[in-house]
Order: sequence, then C-alpha cells, then structure tokens
Amino acid sequence: MIHLNRRWPAALVLLVFSLALAACGSAVPGARSGQTEATPSAAPSATRTASPSPTASPTTTPSPTPTATPTPVPAPTQVPLGSFDSSRLLPGIEPQGYLDDACRYLYLRWSPGKASPGTIVAPIMYHSVTPDYRIITDNISVTSSYFEATMRRARQLGYETITTEQFVDFLYNNARIPERSLLLIVDDRRPGVIREHFMPILEEYDWTVTLAYITGPAMAWEWRELTEMNATGRIDVQAHGFMHNGETYFTEETPPEIIHQEIYNPIPLIEERLGRRPLAFIWPGGNYTRETVKEVRKAGYKVGLTVHSSGPVMFNWVPMGPAQREMDDPLMVLPRYWSTAAFVNLEDAAAIGDEARAYALEHRQDELDWYAYYCRGYPAIEDPLAGVE
Repeated sequence: MIHLNRRWPAALVLLVFSLALAACGSAVPGARSGQTEATPSAAPSATRTASPSPTASPTTTPSPTPTATPTPVPAPTQVPLGSFDSSRLLPGIEPQGYLDDACRYLYLRWSPGKASPGTIVAPIMYHSVTPDYRIITDNISVTSSYFEATMRRARQLGYETITTEQFVDFLYNNARIPERSLLLIVDDRRPGVIREHFMPILEEYDWTVTLAYITGPAMAWEWRELTEMNATGRIDVQAHGFMHNGETYFTEETPPEIIHQEIYNPIPLIEERLGRRPLAFIWPGGNYTRETVKEVRKAGYKVGLTVHSSGPVMFNWVPMGPAQREMDDPLMVLPRYWSTAAFVNLEDAAAIGDEARAYALEHRQDELDWYAYYCRGYPAIEDPLAGVE
C-alpha cells in the first residue's frame, strides 16, 4: 500500500497517483471491466523468463504395414449330433460310440464306397452242436437241427458271413460289408464241431466261421487239422486265451505273469501255424477287467468280444450294459449273441438295422449340414446318396 505524506505538494500527490494507476494497468494488460481472467500477453523480450524450447517432434516415418495375418477365429462350439437309439434294446443297454472325432465319423458314414447306414453285424457265440438224439445238459449247446434251422433263417433274412478282418475294417473305417453281416464264432477247441456241423453249411452257402481257439493245450493233430481247414479259406482263427482254465480267468487278483501269458502267448503260435496274426481277443470265460482291457489293446488286438448278448454292432455304435461301459473302450468289450437264442436274435438284429437305416436317411441332410458347417477342414463329401438309395 502507498502512504501519502500530508506535507507533499498537491501536484506531487497527483503525479504519484498517476504513476500508480499506470503500473496497475500494465500488470493486467487488456483487462476489461467485469473480466475475471485475462489472457496473458507476451512480455517484452528483455524481461521474459526464458522457457525451455519444446522438444521437436520427430518426423513421422510411416512403418511398413505387415503382411496381413488372419486372426484365428475360434471354431464355433459344436452342437452335439443326434444319435440313433432303439426301443428293442434290453433295459440297461445303451448304444455307445467310439470315435472321438465327429467330423471323421460323418465323413466315413456318408462317403461313397462305404458301408450303407444301418449295416449291422450280428456276432454269435457257439460252443457245441450235438446230435438231436443226445440230451443237452448245459446252457451253451444247441442241437444240430436247431443249428441248421438257425442258419437257414439267417440265409432267408439276407445275412452273409464276414471274417474278423472284415469286421475290424468295418468298425474302424466303415468298410463296405453285407448290410446284414454274420460273425459266426465257435469257442474253445472244437475242430470236430467245425468239420461235422459247420463245414457242410459253409460250403453250401459259401460262408466262413471264426474259431476262438485255446492255443496252449492244442495238440499236433489239432494244428494239422486246423491247417487243412485253413487252406479252404473258410476258417478264421483268433485268440481265446493260452490255457483258458479256472486258474487263468481274469480277475482283479490275477497275477501279471498269467495276464501276460493268456494275452500274448497265442499271438506267435497262431501267426506261425496259420500265417496270420490274430486281430481279436475273445475273452476266456467272458472275464475281463480294466487292467486286462488295457493290456489287450496294448498287445495289438483290434477288437475284444465278450459273452454279453447286448445286441448287434454297427459302425460307431455298440450296445453296452453297465459292466461294458465301465471299461471305457467299446471295441474291446463287444457283445455276442448266444447260440441258444440265435434264431430270435437274428430277426431282432435285422429289425434294429432297418430302424437305423430309416433314422439315417431321415437325418441325412441335417448331418451333412452339420458336417459342412463344423468340418470345413475335411474333404467334401462328393455323393452322399451313393450306396444309400
């Protein structure tokens, strides 16, 4: 604040006030009445406080645009495919698939040259065929007249036999086989049953039979007879254990050396004697465990067959009960019909195949659309109608 001395002359006082007013005007240049904030003016160069010059922005050099790489687009979440079921299956039996890749399944299902949808295989388990005049005292044998009637009925229904090799090719690759296929399997060591009862039928119908053979106790004369029958092209020998007795059936307590013996020992014997490596392991006594199922798979067998009469088998479709489902490997615990009920089961299996065929044709376009949408990395299916209609 400026203090005035009363003794100062009036002119001097006036001069002081004039200078004060001028100073106030230069402090806020451009200020107007009612203006609350003035825009600062540049101070004279002599009194301006030097501010650092802003760092010059570098000249922008356009970066080369990288070659466009498409961002991977996640595949849409697949809507589950529908699946065929049959009311003809017994309670507790459910169909199970075994192919994890649905695209591969549809490609093999609908490609030209493959088995027609609805193609079924009916494996039938035989033990003994006895003359009619003998009384049957067990639940695994059939009379010769019943056996012959069953074979005639199978022929009337349009069944044709297949070998284990054909069976495996069908299950893994949907290879074309007769739409109603029959896998006749005779368990244990029964060359006499084959010679006396099966061979006449096989020759008449041009059929084949599979022998689930116990190789360990087989005598020299048995191998000679098997070799002779094998030369006809009508028999197909597969593994049925090495010793196959009460001490070697598979349980949770079976020693590892017994497991190895029963699974592995038949392979070189059959291969050496008959010239073909066995593809199927027919479970001795029908017994299996999770450990032995894994070991059979590890040994190189392609399929395993049980004594469960669950139904017919189709490509990627195996009817299974609770015990089979627990093994988590459908191809190693496939079902077989019992010979004692084969006459009825063959008709039932044929009906299931007809149902499956009708279902496939009804849902064909839906499945092809699904394939086109979700399976774009797979080959196109050229002619989905080939072999179907």
